[in-house]
Amino acid sequence: MIKKLFEIAGDRKSDLRKGTVLKVIESFFAGAPLFIIYLTLNELFSASIDTGKVMFMVVGMAACFVLQGIFFYWASVVNNKAGLRIMSDLRIRLGEHIRKLSMGFFSDRETGDLNNIINQDVKNIEPVPTFFYPQLVSAIVLPIFIASFLFFLDWRMALATIAVIPAALIVLNVSQKIFKRMAKMRAKSASIANSRIIEYVQGIGVLRAFNQIGSGFKKFEAAMADYKKTNVDLVVKLAPSLVAYQAILELGTAIILLCGSYLFLGGQLSLTVFLLFLVLGLRVYVPIQHVFEYMGMMRIMDASMERVLEVLNKEPLPEPDYDPALDRFDIEFKDVRFRYEDTDVLKDVSFTVPQNTITALVGPSGAGKTTIAHLIARFWDVNSGEILIGGRNIKDMKTGRLLSYIAMVFQEVYLFNDSIANNIRFGGKDATDEEVIAAAKAAHCHEFIERLPDGYETVIGEGGATLSGGEKQRISIARAMLKDAPIVILDEATAYVDPENEILIQGAINSLVRSKTLIIIAHRLRTITTADQILVVDGGKVVEQGRHSELVDAGELYSRFWEKRQKARGWKIAKEGLNAG
Repeated sequence: MIKKLFEIAGDRKSDLRKGTVLKVIESFFAGAPLFIIYLTLNELFSASIDTGKVMFMVVGMAACFVLQGIFFYWASVVNNKAGLRIMSDLRIRLGEHIRKLSMGFFSDRETGDLNNIINQDVKNIEPVPTFFYPQLVSAIVLPIFIASFLFFLDWRMALATIAVIPAALIVLNVSQKIFKRMAKMRAKSASIANSRIIEYVQGIGVLRAFNQIGSGFKKFEAAMADYKKTNVDLVVKLAPSLVAYQAILELGTAIILLCGSYLFLGGQLSLTVFLLFLVLGLRVYVPIQHVFEYMGMMRIMDASMERVLEVLNKEPLPEPDYDPALDRFDIEFKDVRFRYEDTDVLKDVSFTVPQNTITALVGPSGAGKTTIAHLIARFWDVNSGEILIGGRNIKDMKTGRLLSYIAMVFQEVYLFNDSIANNIRFGGKDATDEEVIAAAKAAHCHEFIERLPDGYETVIGEGGATLSGGEKQRISIARAMLKDAPIVILDEATAYVDPENEILIQGAINSLVRSKTLIIIAHRLRTITTADQILVVDGGKVVEQGRHSELVDAGELYSRFWEKRQKARGWKIAKEGLNAG
């Protein structure tokens, strides 16, 4: 665990080392009075007492206490500062590192798991550098100092004093193996419970509609029950080890008394040394007893550190050193293959999107359309083949530069728990209020924003919970407009727009994509009839390519889609269906 702590410490390792040295010095001054006690007892039990010597030793003991206090304070300041800096740096490192990971990392994890790592696991680690690690240093160093002094007094009694420690350490080692296993189970259980809580809150509307709230939501109930069980098991399974550990150390006092009595009665041990061992024996065992308590908590923290380090050790997408700007923005896929886990998602996909043209991607669900869009933004790296923008492989661009060329409007819009102005300003962090309003007007959302209680300063709740789907979509379009990137990717941007506003939004999109290279994932085929080219994707391959009229005349997959969409426009609910209720 200490190795993991220094790994997490990063550039703050020197602060930890400084705190460790100060804690060792503090432990030395905590143990030094014991030697002075020995000298004082010798003086008191001597034939003639030298008052001057006794006073000198009293002053010396007081000096040790003062110095111990000074180094305790100094070590506490250093360790607390180091701990706070380490945790602050760790949060920043995590945020920066996660930003550089491929989207596959997020797809492999539940939301609650990642939230638990960033929030709860980091919080669990906080006491390690500030409290538990310094205490552990004292709990190890002080007994070593005391034991060394005891060997100086009488090696036989010293051996008797430490005789129980190896047995206690064996019990400690066994208990730590149990604790490590249980701590990992607890961390996993906490992660699942957190995921179910998030799922429960986010899906409360569906749960209420289908009367699955409370105990009716079995996944939630099972997760909470499992979390309770792992916590109870943690205590129950460790209780025997704790009792055995404490009993063994308590037995040490009896061994000291037994051996000391034998040696004292045999005239081989002075009363002064015998009394000192009875007193100091307890001082040896007390910090060692605390080790079990510290190690218990630190195992939970160790599991958290392991999870955090697992994230930090994930290899980010490689970044090039050379990063020149582009002067053109055509897109080309060359024999691109992409695999997710054991599934081939794209298979030898090749096509070209000329600069300042509109290319639509259509096809059945799961065909690979969204994957193509995400690969352009390098959310993942391809397994083979190349993706070129302006004739340059996107792997040869820094991620920040690549994303500066791309504006994306997703079908599932996410807005942050912030003001509407700041949500639009994600498209340009330095944008003025006038530029934000101009983008909102162009996206036809200025009017409804003005009607809100605080206008552009209205806080819209997490995920934009206080807005309708169409309103959120228009704000996301305004955000993309403000970015003014040369490449625009739209994932059915009119999906949540009501019929009255669809024409206005379509006009806003036309303004957004003017003189842009546009990729649009389309479900409503009538919105892409004027596209410069349409790529029909099926089974991870581009099976058709051409303009709308050409594909309709070809009589293949696109033609069948078009025919079904035309029939669907005339769909009505049957009268019998209405009367059935």
